[in-house]
Amino acid sequence: MCDHRPRLGGLVVPYVSFEHNGTVALGGIDPHKQAIAFEKRLCQVCERPLGERLFVVVRPQDVGAGYAPEPGLHQQCLRYSEKACPMLNGTAETQREGGMSSHPSLRRCDDPACLCSIGTFVHGSPHRPATPALDWDAWMLPLEQYQLRRGADGAAVGIELPSRPLRIRRIRLSPDREKALRMVEALQALGL
Repeated sequence: MCDHRPRLGGLVVPYVSFEHNGTVALGGIDPHKQAIAFEKRLCQVCERPLGERLFVVVRPQDVGAGYAPEPGLHQQCLRYSEKACPMLNGTAETQREGGMSSHPSLRRCDDPACLCSIGTFVHGSPHRPATPALDWDAWMLPLEQYQLRRGADGAAVGIELPSRPLRIRRIRLSPDREKALRMVEALQALGL
């Protein structure tokens, strides 16, 4: 799994990771690589073509929007991501304060063609506060259900979420949701 991808401190550098000035921004997605992965049906971690079954990581707001904003993954790459990604494995309690704009890889450079000059790699407000970690699920889809959601400019913005995925598995439960589910279970145990 991912033997051909570069490593950073023992971690595989996912294909879609943003890299700039020699620094990898783990957790940051390069929009150019993301677009290639969407259009060519490539795994966001290992850059290889997706197989007949793929996985997308999904948050509650993605379900509401109807699409997953990140490229798909192979099952083994999903397992790796669940172990390595702080948002998926539960070691990070909040999103990065300031989003990607606060990452050192985003220092401006002198190359006028570089993404740092036009800022298209930063999604969201540059002064975003740290927000609590979200729920994450893994949806298994058959490749024949792989359909892209496109923005007004025709560019892919995500993978359409079908009404009937093959399987949904919880990856991470936010502390607030975990508490709420425990309360619901307690009420159900009381017969309420």
